[in-house]
Amino acid sequence: MTVTGIETVRPDRRGFALVIVLLLMILGSALMFGAINGSLTETETARAGTIQRQVLVGAESEAWNALAAADVRALRYLPLGPVGATSRSDGNIVLNATVEKVDTSIVWIVATATIHGGSLAARHRVGITALIPHDTTDFALHPVPERAWVELF
Repeated sequence: MTVTGIETVRPDRRGFALVIVLLLMILGSALMFGAINGSLTETETARAGTIQRQVLVGAESEAWNALAAADVRALRYLPLGPVGATSRSDGNIVLNATVEKVDTSIVWIVATATIHGGSLAARHRVGITALIPHDTTDFALHPVPERAWVELF
């Protein structure tokens, strides 16, 4: 017996591979976008950390500079209260320092450093407590040995 005229019917699969390829391309694009976005976020976080370290070092440096530049001879005879202030700019960082006589032999120095860098800004304050020496031949302020340096927020 011979069979003739039988036709095999196949489902229409035209375009099926195209749909899979498009879905894989969309998935790959989403993964690439996530990787780029994560990288940019990490870069901004690292930049913010760097700026924070710069203002901390700047404020501490300015506080110690103000301590070294203080005129002890004049401080001995000035009344209690603010006795001096300095302000300067070093690149993109602004540094300020104030000296205040809080007792006949104690001085409080507060330094502030500020950076405005594009979308990021940082500010830090550091304080130093120092003693005015009783010896009139000593012309330097002396930081209090216990906890002379403090971070202020």
